[in-house]
Amino acid sequence: MGQHPTDTDLASALGQVGRDYPGWHAWPAALAGLVYARRPRTSPPLVVRAASVNQLRTEIENAEHERGLR
Repeated sequence: MGQHPTDTDLASALGQVGRDYPGWHAWPAALAGLVYARRPRTSPPLVVRAASVNQLRTEIENAEHERGLR
């Protein structure tokens, strides 16, 4: 990915997050350039956000570790 990722690059990277972390759904925020991920069917709801896809991966790993999911 270059310095300025396109919408297609971002969609591809977020799709890869879903493949690398089964059970998670990742999407871009409508504004502010953030990315989010959620793990459906968790209580309380498990949602993380970050400024980049790489940071999102770290947040997912931290959330799974805190909940004992990994």
